[in-house]
Amino acid sequence: MSSMAAVEPIYVVDTHALLWYLTGDKKLSQQAAEIFVAAGNGETQLVISVIVLAELYHLNLKRQTPLNFSDVFASLLTSSVFQLVSFEPVHVLDFAQDSAVTELHDRIIAGLARRLDAPLLTLDPVIADSGVARVVW
Repeated sequence: MSSMAAVEPIYVVDTHALLWYLTGDKKLSQQAAEIFVAAGNGETQLVISVIVLAELYHLNLKRQTPLNFSDVFASLLTSSVFQLVSFEPVHVLDFAQDSAVTELHDRIIAGLARRLDAPLLTLDPVIADSGVARVVW
């Protein structure tokens, strides 16, 4: 990867990063795009919270469905590049620890990255400034 010294073994993917990757949007940073390519080459694993899937569904509707969500969902379920993870009841106990991220869904996603000790692919400045998770963009 040209702009990065080394790829991490695992990354957590935020909603906009996934949407922009799936739609080929130029808002996806060069570094994030390279991480998606590295994952496609088997060099890293990308983790997606079920919360990201819910947000992706909502954003897709809001943007007048640029994606066929059913097809994207099926593809993500069977992909060797992406690992889908559930939000578990015990994760609610992390809310206080991750409270620097004020928006609930973002707190869940950042908390996942913190628990996995994995960088989070996000442009979100609140998450980046929170210190809850390492951010790569």
